[in-house]
Amino acid sequence: MKKRWTVLLAVIIGTVWTGTSFAESGGQVFYRIGSAHLAKDRGDEVFTDTLDGLGSDGTNNGTSGLDIGAGLDIPLTKILDNTLLGEVFLDYAKFSDKQVVQTTSALTSPSPGTSHVVVSELAVVVAPKYRFEFGKLRLWIIPIGLAFLVNSPPSNDTTYLDYGAHFGAGVEYRLVDLISLGVDYRLTIGSGQSHTQNDYGSVGGYVGINF
Repeated sequence: MKKRWTVLLAVIIGTVWTGTSFAESGGQVFYRIGSAHLAKDRGDEVFTDTLDGLGSDGTNNGTSGLDIGAGLDIPLTKILDNTLLGEVFLDYAKFSDKQVVQTTSALTSPSPGTSHVVVSELAVVVAPKYRFEFGKLRLWIIPIGLAFLVNSPPSNDTTYLDYGAHFGAGVEYRLVDLISLGVDYRLTIGSGQSHTQNDYGSVGGYVGINF
């Protein structure tokens, strides 16, 4: 009995460490973290900040901050021994987070108070992704993808939804069949429908779970 349990444990450990041929079909779920940079700050807008002073940081004009996201790559076909994938990617980027006087406080109170107002953006991306296969080393590009954007706070005319284009390039290394580590750069360009700045780039690292 003890020998059987030893063999079973060895099989489980071996499977987790080396993976299976199924993990080489090309798909991946990945989790990403990095930094994002907004092309132009959103300071001096109605909902980002209102008044200087009063113990606040004044203008909520930061342009760089945390970027965190996750995505799913689905293999579509092989082209020249490389892999064409379809990617669905969700990305949250925070650009500024300052103690400022909010518009509602300034309008409704004779003694307006301050609070933290976060300037952020959520992107939902659907894109083709072409991955060059060099054994354990993989390089990839996103020539262009479609991005749906949500801005917070809303613009001066209270709009917050937009759409745009998404581009990317990266490199990853498959540590074992099931796990990859990678770095990438991504650029998102909005159409301007939200009447506020939403073009941003991000650099990040990610962990991929291959399937």
